Amino acid sequence: MFHAAVQLDGWEAKMKTRAEFLLVALLSIVPLFSQESEAGLFAARLIGVEQEALQQIQLSDSHEDQKNQEASALGRLALALSAGNDTMGPLRGSQTEYRQKDRLKPPIPDMECDVDRIISYVSCYSSVIGTREEAGNLFTRFVDELQSTLPSDRWREVKEEPRINSIRSYTYADQKSDAHIDIDLIALANSYMVRIVGWTATDPQL
Repeated sequence: MFHAAVQLDGWEAKMKTRAEFLLVALLSIVPLFSQESEAGLFAARLIGVEQEALQQIQLSDSHEDQKNQEASALGRLALALSAGNDTMGPLRGSQTEYRQKDRLKPPIPDMECDVDRIISYVSCYSSVIGTREEAGNLFTRFVDELQSTLPSDRWREVKEEPRINSIRSYTYADQKSDAHIDIDLIALANSYMVRIVGWTATDPQL
């Protein structure tokens, strides 16, 4: 909560500074125009350019926040999988409509994730995606995120032959605990889906 408040204060300060700069710029150029209408037109165009720039900043910040959330969620998941069933408790959120499953906490953006109560594996599915290109981009994003987030001294990427119903498959395995994470690009009848499944360690290691 404190971190979010600091981010908000920083954003408001940035907006105030930009507004002040824009006002000074407008006041300084108005005398250069012979007609008030021309000054007004120029001011409107300047404000439009500023608004477009601010929208780009907001989109960039939103994308960065999503990447950080993904990395944090995947990192916590990998740590819990390596440590075994007993450490999965903090990752269990509210119960799903299925009695034996809980929602993953924290969630992974763009994925619906459940933690099984009996076996303690984690299963995540994206929403149905209409095109192979879009689904492939999401698959690649998670592959890259796993590769950059998982500790390289323990986790290894193993490119698999496509599993059943999959077009592309990867596995990331913890060399010490045998915990592993499978990621698949799945082809449905007329659409696609990304699936991530995390399996807890057979030999738990912190």
